[in-house]
Parts: sequence; C-alpha cells; structure tokens
Amino acid sequence: MNRIKLYRWSLILLAVYCIILLYLTMVLPSDAEVPMHWNAEGAIDAYYSWQGASLFGVGINFGIFLLIYLMPLYSPKYRKSEARFERILPGLSFVLILFFSLISLYSFAIALYGNVMPINFIFILIGLLFIVLGNILPKVPRNFFIGIKTPWTLSDPDNWYKTHRLGAYLFVAGGLVMIIKGLVLLDKQSFQTVTTIIAIALLLYPLLYSFLLYRKQNS
Repeated sequence: MNRIKLYRWSLILLAVYCIILLYLTMVLPSDAEVPMHWNAEGAIDAYYSWQGASLFGVGINFGIFLLIYLMPLYSPKYRKSEARFERILPGLSFVLILFFSLISLYSFAIALYGNVMPINFIFILIGLLFIVLGNILPKVPRNFFIGIKTPWTLSDPDNWYKTHRLGAYLFVAGGLVMIIKGLVLLDKQSFQTVTTIIAIALLLYPLLYSFLLYRKQNS
C-alpha cells in the first residue's frame, strides 16, 4: 500500500485523462477519424477510428503504468538498487503517461476542431520529453529495461555510467532541436529534413559511444 502512494500522481493523471477522453468521444461525430501518426516532416499520414484511437490511448497509458509499477516482479536488478529505482520510477511513470496522454488528447482535438495550429505541437512534445528524459538518464541504475541498453553498457557499470552521462546532454540537445523543428512552419522542407537528421544523430550517438568506449577499455 505504501508503494502505490508513490504513484498517486500517475493514477490521478490516468483518471483525468480517461475523463477528458470520454468527453471527447461523446462529442465527436460517429464517423470521425483521429490522427495517429505524423511523418518526419510533421504531416499526418495515418488515421484511426475514434474507437480504435481510444483503445490505443487507454491501452498504452495503462500499459506504461503497469510496466513501471510491476518492475519489481520481472527485473533481476531491481532488488540490488531498490532505493534508487523508487526515487526514479514514479516520476518516470508520470512523465511518460503525461506525454502519451497529451498526444492522444491532441489527436482527438484535431479530429474535433481541425489542425489549426501554425506550429507542430507533436514535435514540441517530443522535444520536451527528450529534455526531461535527459535529466533522468544519469540517475537510472543499470538494468535491462530502462535506459540506453547495449551489450557494452549492460556488461560494464563504468560504460553504463559514462554512456548515460553523455546521453543526458545529447537528449537535451536533441530535444531542443525537436522543439525548434516544431516551431518552424511545416512548408520549410529543407529545414525540417536537416533538423530531423540532426536530432536522430544526437539521439543515436550514445549507442556508438558505448561501443567506442568498450573498444578503448579493452584495447
């Protein structure tokens, strides 16, 4: 019972999300299509029915909560760093649920009112998420489920620490690039392509870095 209290804000957020989602499904036309995917340029390229979008939104949010809350049952390394995990997991749960809830509700708002914003809110949300994750990464203990998981970080505590320390800075930088990308009008094709490449490179470089660090340590 004491542990569930640590996740009370996630549970409150889930309840608020479900209430707002229920209202939106009641006011949407029965044949409404809800955006479910945006391409690299920020254009909507896939739609679901409101029923499918509702099930997907509720499923992914409750799935995230259960995956994080039940980590003591399936993570071999949880007990070794229980105190550290319990300082991180409740906040991580809240951040991820908030992110996916906002995307879901934003999609329903587009279905209801149209895509009238002059900016790309999805990219801004993704950028903010990476900035927050960048601040969480260095605090995550070595494990098989959360973090930058490569064969080299999982096998070496020093590699894990250094890779996540670098990843923290690059995730923040990548997040800022995504926010800038979202604030620029969608018809600037060249800018959108360049910022996408930069953001992906920043987010993927820690994978290469962990390998290079492994090679350096074993040379």
